[in-house]
Amino acid sequence: MRLLAGLSDVVSLDGLYGVTDAGAEGFPDEPAVYDINWWDEEPGWLTAGRNAIMLDVSGPGPFHLRWEHWDQDPGDPAERSWTGRLYLVSGRITAYTLEDDGETYEKFDLGQAGVEWNCRVDWWSLREALRPEFAVHPVEGQILRFRFW
Repeated sequence: MRLLAGLSDVVSLDGLYGVTDAGAEGFPDEPAVYDINWWDEEPGWLTAGRNAIMLDVSGPGPFHLRWEHWDQDPGDPAERSWTGRLYLVSGRITAYTLEDDGETYEKFDLGQAGVEWNCRVDWWSLREALRPEFAVHPVEGQILRFRFW
């Protein structure tokens, strides 16, 4: 397996509403993150829909996001993880928040539009992700990794 592309971004807020196709607004008939109806199925903190994933993850922030495009299933899911399929009309995905309308975030281009991707979302608190010798210091934040193949 091989990592084809990756990008990191930070959302400096205590809440992240979801991630959405950055180009969906150019397609009037395509839904976006605010069109998804929340459902109470596992994993309980995530609902996937066409062009978006709605998240129920709250801070404390900031949210450290990692976007990755792989040539096949990269394996190694986190303890808090979801794997499924996600259609993206433009193939470009970005963070979506409700707290700061004017804020823009990095757009990750998967290189193909109109594709249904395999997707895995992993979630850790920053404290959980730290090596034990660093976790003794006060640390706040969340890490979300989005893997596509």
